[in-house]
Amino acid sequence: MRVAVDAMGGDHAPHEIVQGALIALEKDPELYVLLVGDEKRITPLVEEAGGVDRTRIEIRHASEVIEMGESPVEALRRKPDSSIQRCVEAVRDGDVDAMLSAGDTGGVVAAATMFIPRLKGVKRHGIGIPLPTVRGRTLLCDVGANIRAKPIHLLQYAIMASAYAQAVMGIEEPRIGVLSIGEEAAKGTDLVKKTQDLLAGAGMEFIGNVEGSQIFQGVADVIVCDGFVGNVVLKVAEGVAEAFLHSLVKQIGPAVNSSPELAKLVGPLTERLDYSKTGGAPLLGVNGSVVICHGRSKSTAIANAIGVANSFSGSGVNDRIVEGVAKVGMMHRVADFLHLDRDSN
Repeated sequence: MRVAVDAMGGDHAPHEIVQGALIALEKDPELYVLLVGDEKRITPLVEEAGGVDRTRIEIRHASEVIEMGESPVEALRRKPDSSIQRCVEAVRDGDVDAMLSAGDTGGVVAAATMFIPRLKGVKRHGIGIPLPTVRGRTLLCDVGANIRAKPIHLLQYAIMASAYAQAVMGIEEPRIGVLSIGEEAAKGTDLVKKTQDLLAGAGMEFIGNVEGSQIFQGVADVIVCDGFVGNVVLKVAEGVAEAFLHSLVKQIGPAVNSSPELAKLVGPLTERLDYSKTGGAPLLGVNGSVVICHGRSKSTAIANAIGVANSFSGSGVNDRIVEGVAKVGMMHRVADFLHLDRDSN
């Protein structure tokens, strides 16, 4: 697999980004990495790493960087040689199979929207993030790509996230829920209620509303919401996990250090709550494979994100999405026709 890595994106670029790419290269002998960014800063980092197979690394110079906080669309117009845009163009042009960036999320989404076609039938992109639950993981979509979602968008998020859950996460029949303020169908905004109606007739394993307190209970494999709500949920979850781990270390840290048995119990828990183990989140709906990483990603997170990009690219997710969108669209057209036919009689 060939993957483009935005070497200039994130709080710890380019050093940690390049190191993460090098770790991934060591793990996967069939991986080829295109490092995109300031060649003068990237090259010494690669050269310092002894024993790296340089035939599997290419550096593509990009003279500009989209900074956090910039208006994504304006930044792309002012900075046509940004590392994010050059990575996206590499996917579009077929130079690589996938790309990833820990840079500005809005910049990645905007660049993908501007330079890569959406999959056939898909109306909006959605970012899907796997969250740990007591039963495994659930995929929350959307967490920031589209903050002004419509019911049709949430329906398609369910289709796209289900395809990803099946192909990459190995869940045969994903249970789908809509994030709301209560389990009852009567609760929620117009967006939630109209989405319920669409999902109920979509032929998927729709379980109804999911409350915020149920997200981490594993009641659903896929949960859909608009990007504003999803991003708030994600940031709150990250904050709670960090606070919990901090308190845990403070309270039982000395005991863990002196007890191998306790360390064995605590270790897996901290790993499940560590975002770096997840690596990155797929941007679903793009005619290609784009992975978005946490802005604070260090080398381990980047290496794991490359693994996510590899799984995403080779899974056939996009074919499943196109098929699913077309199938559900046909079902709704038939339902509308039958409804009109009954009315005419």
